[in-house]
Amino acid sequence: MTPQPENAVERDVIAIVGEANVLSPAPETYAVDDRRPLAVVFPGTSEEVAAILRLAHARELAVVPIGSGRRLSLGNLPERVDLLLSMRRMDRVVDYEPADLTVSVEAGCSLDAFNRIAAAHRQWLPFDPPDADRATLGGLVAADDFGPLRHGYGRPRDSVIGLEVVQADGTRIRTGGRVVKNVTGYDLNKLFVGSFGTLGVITRVNFKLRPLPEAEATLILFGAAWEPLASGARQILHSELLPAALLLADEGAMSPLGHERKALLVRFLETAPAVAYQVERARAFARALSLPVEELSNEASRSLWTTLTRLHRLLPSDLQLRLSVLPAHTLEAVRAGERALGERLAPRYLLAHPGTGIVLIGGRLILEDERGLSSVAQELLRLRATWEAQRGSLLIEQAPPEIKRHIDVWGNVGSSLPLMQALKRAFDPKRILSPGRFVVGL
Repeated sequence: MTPQPENAVERDVIAIVGEANVLSPAPETYAVDDRRPLAVVFPGTSEEVAAILRLAHARELAVVPIGSGRRLSLGNLPERVDLLLSMRRMDRVVDYEPADLTVSVEAGCSLDAFNRIAAAHRQWLPFDPPDADRATLGGLVAADDFGPLRHGYGRPRDSVIGLEVVQADGTRIRTGGRVVKNVTGYDLNKLFVGSFGTLGVITRVNFKLRPLPEAEATLILFGAAWEPLASGARQILHSELLPAALLLADEGAMSPLGHERKALLVRFLETAPAVAYQVERARAFARALSLPVEELSNEASRSLWTTLTRLHRLLPSDLQLRLSVLPAHTLEAVRAGERALGERLAPRYLLAHPGTGIVLIGGRLILEDERGLSSVAQELLRLRATWEAQRGSLLIEQAPPEIKRHIDVWGNVGSSLPLMQALKRAFDPKRILSPGRFVVGL
């Protein structure tokens, strides 16, 4: 005999997507912090997404949309989680026009899967967020997630030309278009990109693509101290060179690559002559600073950067921080990151982007008891206040729920807060979508 649904919610979502596409009760692996949803739902079409949201809106159920779930730990504690809406089944490439350098994909299409298709046409989407091999394109856009390639190619929002979104009440809307040159007017794409699924559920994304580079090389400059490496980064930034990525890495971050020294990594993606020229110029900077250099080309270079996107898995951390400062303050932020939380944090890795002023820190918490978690939260607030006074910010990308109870992981959003609150009221007045997870509990 087929088991019957235990509750009306389970029965109704099964009626929409089929029993095989509902997990109820939700496995512990789908918990959002310490909140476990009633069910995980896997819609196969945007129509099914709309039907689920109409149901949730009528019943005032809280819905958290996800892609692969790789960024489920990012965000404040949710007020409630009734349904986890996974876009994993919606993984189709809807329309790909290589001649126009454009593509329309469903939200659950993976970055890796699409780039394998695009490679046959010498094209790609130049994104390398953490855990890039698990990233879905809808989730990547919803979080506006990025990695080192942001230096040369920008953020995902810069490549989005159109969206299909299902609003909290189940209404389907489209923003932007299918061509790079679109009509003038409000750019509603940017309203949803980076909103973490709090204003609507992205079901389809239209991208402009980039030509796949002809050649690739990475230079690794090694140093015993940060100063000469930071000096090398400054010289490259102020030169005619155009690296696709520029990254400072500590000994922990370099350990999965077989090195135990601090390093500056410089990635070039261009035509073969342009790569050769830039490599030689960067080598000259290294020689002037007496820094030893290792060069990796093509597949070896790609493998290195792929490994770096997996540091979250290779070097698991209880606490992951993102300091964002003025680029001129990057070295100061690196030093502050090394000292963050003192003896209460055992560092696993530190990465810094000199071109954008972003410093990423991952570590294991060392605490005698749970009371120490409150003191960690207070120390994080002090660190945040220090950098906000210098026009910086501190985002807590991952932390135990006990710390999140004492601190907003996003930090101060300044004068934009009233506008963000007004948008939430307008697009989701019943607080159906990811309630509490975004800035100041939006």
